[in-house]
Amino acid sequence: MDAQLTDRQQRILALVVHEHVQAAQPVASGSLVRRYDLGVGTATVRSELAVLESLGLLMQPHTSAGRVPTVAGYRYFVEHLMRAAELPVNERRTIRHQFHQAGTDLDRWMRLAAAVVARVSGVVGLVARRETDSAMAPPQLYHAGLTQILYAPEFATGDRLRVVVELLEHGRGLEPILDRLPQTGVQVIIGGEPPLERTPHVALVLARFGPSPRSGGVIGVVGPPRLAYERAVPTVGYVARLMDQLMASTAV
Repeated sequence: MDAQLTDRQQRILALVVHEHVQAAQPVASGSLVRRYDLGVGTATVRSELAVLESLGLLMQPHTSAGRVPTVAGYRYFVEHLMRAAELPVNERRTIRHQFHQAGTDLDRWMRLAAAVVARVSGVVGLVARRETDSAMAPPQLYHAGLTQILYAPEFATGDRLRVVVELLEHGRGLEPILDRLPQTGVQVIIGGEPPLERTPHVALVLARFGPSPRSGGVIGVVGPPRLAYERAVPTVGYVARLMDQLMASTAV
């Protein structure tokens, strides 16, 4: 999305994303004016919401006067509006201590990594690692925190939740995603975008760890597109870097 937004439009879009992530409800102009010092009235905010909708960044559910972010809206937020942040020092210290307490057992590291990113991000944590050097071998999967998304409205239907369970338990649809991941950096994949065109209710935040795709793995979180990206991205990035350091120090 290459839309050129004004500063006010960017702020309003960021606030709509924030409010929708928190409450899972459409966001109306009146609530934004009441909650935030925008310096303009309801009519102006309503007009700006209409502009953002015309650009494909927001949509208006037919049952509500409020707006919710579209896939393009979430993507614009992630690429342009999300504040780059590190986890708080005390959180990083706690995570590092947990890993040192786990010793050098690789299986314990993988399970702990999934549990940590699930706890901090509030959605499902996932670790995938191939146990052999063969690119044909299916990855060993570890996950934690499935109960954290059971009551999310995006997964209210059994079919949608089953897609997530099949991904976590059997890696169904996961390998093409893992194969396309770059070796460095945190990647955000939002449902509706390739390769998640058929699962618009799912979003992934993923990063590789280890010296190479075959001898390392992938860590990330799985949740709805209505995800707290500002929390998930630094969490996944930090734990991936920590796994890099731990695996290098023990020559795993």
